[in-house]
Amino acid sequence: MPADYEGARRAARSLLVKYKIKKAPIDPEAIAEAEGIEVVYATFNGAIGDEVAGFSEPHNGRIVVNRNLHTNRKTYTIAHELGHHVLHKEYLDDDGAYQVFPRMNSYDGPKPPEEQEADAFAAELLVPLEMLRKYVDFASPSELARMFLVSREVILNRMKWL
Repeated sequence: MPADYEGARRAARSLLVKYKIKKAPIDPEAIAEAEGIEVVYATFNGAIGDEVAGFSEPHNGRIVVNRNLHTNRKTYTIAHELGHHVLHKEYLDDDGAYQVFPRMNSYDGPKPPEEQEADAFAAELLVPLEMLRKYVDFASPSELARMFLVSREVILNRMKWL
């Protein structure tokens, strides 16, 4: 089944409306916690520390984030994992389907639709096009990245949708 990008973006916008968020930067940790999802930070030892940004623990209702990441990467990771909690309850609850993937996205085959949807959710939650549109004509991608607390790459990707 192909990824439902529009459904993922709608779900992100719905949370922004629910919590009356109208300006950047957006705090996905506060949204997750308001939704009853605990966000915890952990030190990942060994090679996993360089490879994994975070993961969901659906049975415990929490998101675990690698504490050694750059702040912007932590923010994106929380938003991505929140996307899984909002969009993919069945996927998270299926021990055979949900997997922790390395940051380099080294999938065996194409990126799973659930991962694509979580990425679309995170991008819309953190950089809503409606907000980006207000600033794109007078701020550089680097300035926008600082404003939205995301990477420059996320901003450049979002600008393609305008």
